[in-house]
Amino acid sequence: MKKVVNWFAASWMNLVYAVVVAVGVVFLLWFGLGDMLPGLSEKEAAQAVSANTVQKLIDNPIGLPHKAVQFATGQLLTGGAAVRSASALLGLFTLGCFYYVLRSWYTRRVAVLGTLTFATSAWFLHVARLGTDSSMYLLLFGAVACVIWLQRSRGSIPALAVSAFFVITLLYIPGMIWFVVPALLWQIDRISETLRHRNPAILTLLSFLVFVALVPIGWAMYQQPDLIKTYFGLPQAMPDPLQIAKNIAHIPVQLFARGPSNPEQWLGRLPLLNLFVSIMFAIGLYAYFQNRKLDRVGFMLFVLVAGGLLASIGGPVNLAIMLPFLYLVTASGMAHMLQKWFTVFPLNPFARTTGTILMTIVVLLAAFNGFSHYFIAWPNTPGTKSVFQQKP
Repeated sequence: MKKVVNWFAASWMNLVYAVVVAVGVVFLLWFGLGDMLPGLSEKEAAQAVSANTVQKLIDNPIGLPHKAVQFATGQLLTGGAAVRSASALLGLFTLGCFYYVLRSWYTRRVAVLGTLTFATSAWFLHVARLGTDSSMYLLLFGAVACVIWLQRSRGSIPALAVSAFFVITLLYIPGMIWFVVPALLWQIDRISETLRHRNPAILTLLSFLVFVALVPIGWAMYQQPDLIKTYFGLPQAMPDPLQIAKNIAHIPVQLFARGPSNPEQWLGRLPLLNLFVSIMFAIGLYAYFQNRKLDRVGFMLFVLVAGGLLASIGGPVNLAIMLPFLYLVTASGMAHMLQKWFTVFPLNPFARTTGTILMTIVVLLAAFNGFSHYFIAWPNTPGTKSVFQQKP
């Protein structure tokens, strides 16, 4: 009992912080989730129908991570909240992974500010609070968290089991095979070294379970060959190369200058990244270039290039796959700026505090911008209201 009292006395402030953060995140992702809009969009309604019975999940398990969660929330909730809570839960998981990755690579200050910038961005809110399966593409970022956990735990059995489960999860998402297989081949030597010291019986059992878990997706594609293109993230009819090139060239335009004309997912033609994020992203690219020999830089570049290509060919993959990685580069830019500031003022506590306060103020202003965009401006535009007219 004394140990418990001592632990609480030493950790009560951290518990308060944790509760405040938990309440804030729940508010962010679930406030007005079911009634902020007049109804569902056609895509949301179609997604809900595709996941409303177990038999439909068995018949077409492609996109299972979102469908399974949406089926579960449909049993517990009603209305729009039931349809959209699956995306909110996947968004919540991504935020946790995002903070974990930042905290592993940078200071707590950068982890908090970077996660706050990501969580309150209008783009993240649009993806994580919409009842379509776009949110499942955020899960790719979880692979980064799994790799860090494996490295820090030196390949512990819990880390291996969770990572294996996560790989299975990713392999049920259209287009993810193009990221999972190259990543595994890229890190095959490190993986082999990690597994060499584990119990062979446990590894054999784990491998067998992975194989069994992937049987449903293989069987579904065998029974329905038309699902194969969808699984590989390809459209049923490939556009011509010129159109693909135009779509690729349009990605940076959407990110930094003129966003998509899609009232279901965005407000007007605002860029997907605001001015502050765009500047920090540019600085983050410079910081990554300085550390280009790190594995994380190569993987980041691969995700952005491959994700952009898949999103450009008109298949099921969309730009949401790039979202957490773009904000990871943004957080790197914030870390670089703070590091330079602290280098200039290494011993002046007033100047160091001033730098942190200024960065915090700018992040809070960016957060307010994201809130205003998503919770005030977007749901009250006529175009948005006309799209969300389907009854749950």
